Amino acid sequence: MRRFLTAALLVGAAACGPLNEGSAARGFLGVVQARVAGLTGQGAAQPAAPVLTRAQADANPGAFLLVTAYGGNSVASLVVASANGNRVTWLSADNVAVTLENGIIVATRGFPRDLIAADVSGVRAAIAAGGGNAQRIHETITDLDQISQEVLQCSIALTGSETVEILGKSTPTRRFEESCRGENTAFSNTYWVTSVGAIIKSSQAVSPATGFLVLERP
Repeated sequence: MRRFLTAALLVGAAACGPLNEGSAARGFLGVVQARVAGLTGQGAAQPAAPVLTRAQADANPGAFLLVTAYGGNSVASLVVASANGNRVTWLSADNVAVTLENGIIVATRGFPRDLIAADVSGVRAAIAAGGGNAQRIHETITDLDQISQEVLQCSIALTGSETVEILGKSTPTRRFEESCRGENTAFSNTYWVTSVGAIIKSSQAVSPATGFLVLERP
């Protein structure tokens, strides 16, 4: 509970800037506050309104990233804050940030325990090859506020075909499962990849305190 409340305070402190001024990009703050109210007995948590419509997504192709966090209790639509080669940083209205490299999370900011940086180049190569083995390197913050580095060995496998629906639009994809294990961490990620190699949906681990983020490209 303390970690969750700390996260809400951090996000609240960052809630400023032009993305809050009536933009289609909506943040995690309101849903997090509602969830905290429900957990602390200050009132029932209210269901969130849709953060993005199909019409908005169609009018701005490629402009949004839908992110679901905290086991489905918080959903936000993020917009591009910066791009550098194959790395793109997406930002919510309350300044929660997710950086992707070819669709794979390499950093986050604003969550309970962020992923400071990651080397995931081998994972993307294995997906492009239809499966294989890869090594990840993750940097996270410890309880002593120091950066800890962990090397994880991962296995990526094609597990079948699946049609994915995002905001009412259906897309055929291939589903890949990534199983990773390190000295202190183990997790499994899932990627839904189109025929042209684009990851349009994924479930990716950030840290034990933050859990998984579900990312969707509408």
